[in-house]
Amino acid sequence: MPRIASSEVIVPKSLSSEERGKLTDALYEVHRQIFDGVERDSFAKYVVESKAEHTWINLHKNEQGEIVGYFALHIFDKQFGGVPTSVFRAEAGSLRAYRGANANTRFGLKMVLRYMLKNPGRRSFYLGSLVHPSSYSLFANYFGEVWPRRETEVPPELLAFMDELATGFGLEKVDAANPLVRHVGWRTRETEMEREYWLHCDKPAARFFVEANPGFVEGHGLVTVVPITVSNIANMIRSMGQRKLRQPVQATAALAQKTPIGARLLRPEVIRQLRRASLFAHFDEATLRELARRSEIVTIPGGKYVFHRGEASDEMYLLASGAVYVLAEGGEREKVVDELGSGSLFGEIAMLAGERRSASIRTATSSMLVRIPRSALLPLMEAHANLRQGVWQKFAERRFDDLVRGMDRYGHLGRKGRLSWVQRGEHRDLPAQETLSLEAGTHVFVLSGVLEVEHEGLWVTARGSMLLEVEKPLRVRAQEATRLILLPRDTAPQLRRTAG
Repeated sequence: MPRIASSEVIVPKSLSSEERGKLTDALYEVHRQIFDGVERDSFAKYVVESKAEHTWINLHKNEQGEIVGYFALHIFDKQFGGVPTSVFRAEAGSLRAYRGANANTRFGLKMVLRYMLKNPGRRSFYLGSLVHPSSYSLFANYFGEVWPRRETEVPPELLAFMDELATGFGLEKVDAANPLVRHVGWRTRETEMEREYWLHCDKPAARFFVEANPGFVEGHGLVTVVPITVSNIANMIRSMGQRKLRQPVQATAALAQKTPIGARLLRPEVIRQLRRASLFAHFDEATLRELARRSEIVTIPGGKYVFHRGEASDEMYLLASGAVYVLAEGGEREKVVDELGSGSLFGEIAMLAGERRSASIRTATSSMLVRIPRSALLPLMEAHANLRQGVWQKFAERRFDDLVRGMDRYGHLGRKGRLSWVQRGEHRDLPAQETLSLEAGTHVFVLSGVLEVEHEGLWVTARGSMLLEVEKPLRVRAQEATRLILLPRDTAPQLRRTAG
């Protein structure tokens, strides 16, 4: 697992012009893997060549000594209501494989506390023009006072100060009537699935950010201020402490669960988490109790793998809290194909199909999972049609999206279009040797099993998941029990024709 092996604090003003240029090149190489929309000279102006009275840059390096992340902190001397005021600003970026360690949070807190001790009583604020819901959520989770915030008007004097500062830092308004949304240009490089996750995230802070700044996907920033006060810093330290404390408590609970007494004591919590998932919400208490008896809670810190692609397993997971990445590849060249939030199920493909893991799963933040073994779930699926249908539907959506995402003919549809198409399909179970006649224009998604396709009087065997586009009437025959989906013809999307 890649990790930050060392961090080094650099003061740009102590470097020569040549050294600052080399530092800019190294940081910009990391930056452009995370963000889009900013040229090198603009990046240098903000990060390394800042006109701030004080600038520190914390460089993060991996075990090979390569820079994999940075956190730049600046302090500007300003006036607020005629009173000398310090304004903190920051830029940060870490390669995905090295996130989750809270290194930037700890560094920022240390520098702020040091400054407060040297300048007791001085009025101070953090000002950011945040371009992603995750950034705003971080501040909202750590601090008790953040502006703007839901259902509370920004005090007029503070709003005028925020407007003045944003303009002074060269951030143009997107809408003259809304001083808090500005053109920043930094667009986070993320997959379609990650963007969908944040656009539909149910976390209150993320929802507020998306509603207040819907153009963040275009590089618009939400001007955000955090008063640097004793109470706000205390709230941050308390929040960090609670999260730090929660991890060993959860880990201890997970270990205790492996003992007979611990398992009985924790069973109500497992039942509570299962009931929160829509698939299990309608089950009676006895059924949930039996499923909980066979399941267990797992707690995993941020940045750790739940499992790797290619591993054998026969269990499914319910994400009780936290978030995870679905990765097509592991290591530093990983490709995120989805991001899942609390309440999500994953791991069902290997469990249902009896295959090895089709993707790797890595936690984006500290996460609590409920591990559900195949031996516990399959009898329930046989007894409960709703559960069986729900699990197979989720299986179908993931398999279909994985299959067609990279095809020239279907990949342009977008994830929403692909899922909408397969969700409206008709599921069919073909017993062994049953034959099905298909009309021209039909699209058939084979989900599992072995299917024989008649071609010019011959039967051709096809194994595994595949998508058939029927150009002329044909017959298919199940060689063994096979599950397929007839995709609706009347809502088939306009497809991209291939050359030739």
